Amino acid sequence: MLRSMYSGISGMRVNQTKLDVVGNNIANVGTTAFKGSRVRFQDMLSQSMSEAIGPGRNQGGVNPKQVGLGVQLAGIDTLMSQGMMQPTGRNLDVGVDGEGYFIVGRGAIPESNAAGIKVDPNEHSMNGNGMQVSFTRDGSFTLDHRGNLLTSDGYRVLGYAVTLKDANGNNLGPNSIEYSANGNCNFVDVDSENGIKATDNLVPLRIPEAIYVRATVLNNNGDATTNTKLNYTGTVDATSDKDKFPTIGIDGEGNKFRGPQDVKIEIKWVKNSDDPTKGTFNVFVNGKDYGKANEFNNKTDVNSAEKDQGLCEILGNTKLNIDASKLPTSESAPAITDEQKKYSWSYALTAEGDKKVTSFSIEKDGVIKATLDDGKVTALGQIAMASFRNTAGLKKMGKNMYQNTANSGEPNIRSGIGGNPVVDNSDGYGDMMQGMLEMSNIDLAEQFTDMIVASRAFQASGKMITTGDEILQDIINLKR
Repeated sequence: MLRSMYSGISGMRVNQTKLDVVGNNIANVGTTAFKGSRVRFQDMLSQSMSEAIGPGRNQGGVNPKQVGLGVQLAGIDTLMSQGMMQPTGRNLDVGVDGEGYFIVGRGAIPESNAAGIKVDPNEHSMNGNGMQVSFTRDGSFTLDHRGNLLTSDGYRVLGYAVTLKDANGNNLGPNSIEYSANGNCNFVDVDSENGIKATDNLVPLRIPEAIYVRATVLNNNGDATTNTKLNYTGTVDATSDKDKFPTIGIDGEGNKFRGPQDVKIEIKWVKNSDDPTKGTFNVFVNGKDYGKANEFNNKTDVNSAEKDQGLCEILGNTKLNIDASKLPTSESAPAITDEQKKYSWSYALTAEGDKKVTSFSIEKDGVIKATLDDGKVTALGQIAMASFRNTAGLKKMGKNMYQNTANSGEPNIRSGIGGNPVVDNSDGYGDMMQGMLEMSNIDLAEQFTDMIVASRAFQASGKMITTGDEILQDIINLKR
């Protein structure tokens, strides 16, 4: 039989595969974050008719004589280039502008945050911990009736729970999501003095209808190291004038605010109406003046004869203990200065209970923030991202999902917010763009050109088989 016929068969076979790939690319031109593929060919083993001969004294060298045996598939590469961003205006759509993949998973909800997927903050590696983990660029997320953040196929979107941190970078708690308490979501103030910090484990993220807000807890002695010092405005030097600050505490079990509503406590200078050169520092509760700071404490005690009924209704069963002994007064020596009159202090006492989520946003670093019905802003968590040394080595699993392979390498997890800056790798990842989706990276003009080339190559290979058949027919006819 003629070798050219088998070469033609191999050509038809590989060009058919190329047409299959081109057809799949064109079919997915509208698929969110789809990454197209290309086909590469290589020649098969060539049969040697004669070997090469080197040059000698009387004769020059002769090249080898080889007949090719056809073509074979060299590889099908996934092209991981960035697709264009399409604005959607939907607050649950998130496009990745740059490197990175969302981490999604299937499996049982962890019994606690510690039972989630452990992330090594130094090595940026993770363990699956029993959950089937996949990766995707498709950020068209949805919510179920429990507020779980999901892909369109029900895979849970994984990320970090966040918490407050102290001046030394340690977690203060509580966590924004607590799976040991049935996945309840707690208030984490994004405007706290030392900021927020991600935990070490990945857990399924949630955007609930309501956030549990814990009551303010203050020590009785107003120790500044436990955040009981009032916030202030003015030109007070926080170091040299520290002993001049008023402090606030709560008398009673647990030092916990037990009022029915949030309360704002302020201490401000009030001029004497009869003598403007004199005055006192008074306490204001929700904007109402309740008199001198050093006479305020008994007004909040429900058992005191000096109690203020309206104030007790606002504060509930909470007795405040304001230490204003270090505040200057008009009667003190030396007399109060004009600069000291500018000082003012304020403190917010938070009532315990659920607060409804009115809106939410997803920041570029993946932090999900929610606005509550009282105007406060809380952090719900941070969407996690992963990258790979060889993204083309990822295996397509369908449904816009990928899994890592031996040649893609293990996932490299993005550092959570507020972590150690020495090992932070978040700058190497793209931004998450809310209200946008990444489009397919397919170029239709290129695909149609490849389709024409593959189609003609397929036809030419078929023609080679037809030509070989005619030659064989001529050979058979020689016997006649």
